[in-house]
Formats: sequence, structure tokens, C-alpha cells
Amino acid sequence: MEDKKRGLDDLLTDLGIGEGESAPEVVLKEEAKAPVVAPAVQDPKNALEHFMVGLLMRLDPAYSVEVRQEGEVFHAEILGGDLGRAIGREGKTLQSLEFIANVAMAKQFGSAYRVVLDAAGYRRRNEDRIHRMAMDAVLQVEVRGQEVELPAMRPSERRMIHVLLKQHQKVTTYSVGEGEERHVVVAPRGADTPAQAQEVDSEG
Repeated sequence: MEDKKRGLDDLLTDLGIGEGESAPEVVLKEEAKAPVVAPAVQDPKNALEHFMVGLLMRLDPAYSVEVRQEGEVFHAEILGGDLGRAIGREGKTLQSLEFIANVAMAKQFGSAYRVVLDAAGYRRRNEDRIHRMAMDAVLQVEVRGQEVELPAMRPSERRMIHVLLKQHQKVTTYSVGEGEERHVVVAPRGADTPAQAQEVDSEG
């Protein structure tokens, strides 16, 4: 738990939020632009909107957010302002904001909901890119009969490929490497794979 708390504090600091502030509880009213404490219990969709407005106001008052719910998943779209800044280099700021939003929701509602954050269609474009990369790798494996190593990716991107190809009849996937060098290998189904890779495959 302490490691997660330190990670959250680091993200808040990177985003310009004070070290002593608690992101899941402190938000900003657009009119007063002053911290207020969000209600302890409220409708999940309203709670997320309330929190995201407060968080985004600290980055750029021009930002707004639109939230729609699909079952247990909330899709939040950042609008207005400099969306490139909200996305960040290689989507890292967007990923950090999404992480903080999920921590905030988990604090109020447990693991009942998940937040998926996007801006200017970045997430969809990235998912399409990952999908094309996976399909290209499948084609190479089918033609050459040899495994294909993909570039290093974030855990969420590796997991996307694992899920996409999990039921494929001709290929299987596993992850190898450590830290930022960790990447997915697409291999012919039935081929030998490293034992350690099989053990951590579900982690992405």
C-alpha cells in the first residue's frame, strides 16, 4: 500500500498538485476556483465528473470533461484547452490522469468501477496501432513459422495484445524482459516458450 501511495504522490507532483493534498477528496469548483471536499458518498458518475473537473482545473482552466457510462466502465473524454498537454509524451500524462482517476474511484467505491480516459481520440488511435502491430506479427509468424518480438510496450498495451490473440488458433503470446524493456513475443502455437514467461503472461 505504501508503494502505491508513493506512486500516487509522485504523479500528483508531476502534475503540479501539492504534496500534502489528497486527490480523491480535494477538487475545485469552477466558479470559486478553491478547494472543496467532495461528498463522501454520491452517484459514481457525478463523483467522477466532480473529481475530474477539480483535477483538470489544476492543469488548465480551459479543460472540461464529458463522462459516459457503459456498465461498470466510465469513459471520460477531456475536452478544450491544450489536448496535446493532456495527452503528454507517448500518452504518459493521459495515463497518469487515468491512474489517478481510478485511484479516486476505488477510494470511494472499491473495485466496482473502472475509468477509461481519452483526449482527442488518442486512445482509439493507439489501440488501432497496437491492433495493426499484432496482426502484422501474426502474419509474419504464419508465413515464416518463427516467433516475432514486438517493441517494448507499457503493461496496458502488452495486455491488449495478449487478450486480442488469446483465442487465436495459430499463435500464442508471452512477455519477456524487465522494466521498460519488457515486450511481447508472438510465437507459433505449440512452440516451446520460456517457463518464466508463461508464469507472468497474465500480467501483460
